[in-house]
Amino acid sequence: MQNPFKNLFGKKPVEVPKEPKPKKVIPKDSNEPWVNVINTNFDQGNPNQGFMELDWNPAFIVFLKEHGYIGANDEEIVDKWFTDLCKNIGQQLDEESKFVANADILPKKRKKS
Repeated sequence: MQNPFKNLFGKKPVEVPKEPKPKKVIPKDSNEPWVNVINTNFDQGNPNQGFMELDWNPAFIVFLKEHGYIGANDEEIVDKWFTDLCKNIGQQLDEESKFVANADILPKKRKKS
């Protein structure tokens, strides 16, 4: 059955020319340093034990080497960086949890005599 209202106003649909989609740059192929977490696993019985699987591009390795990370292979370099990153996050959280940071080194108030 035809739609009687389809041509009622005599307008034809205007086709908008489609612009070609820009080529998608895959971060792994980029010249910019890139790293991504692709998998996380933890022990069901002991959730503070586990690992993260990372993916990175060659530019990320160059970036890490330029910032002093060395290793026998790319995995070792990334592992050292990731270990440092986790340690720094832990330190920041520890510092933020203290009521008065560095309270033990603050000067003591003198009593008035």
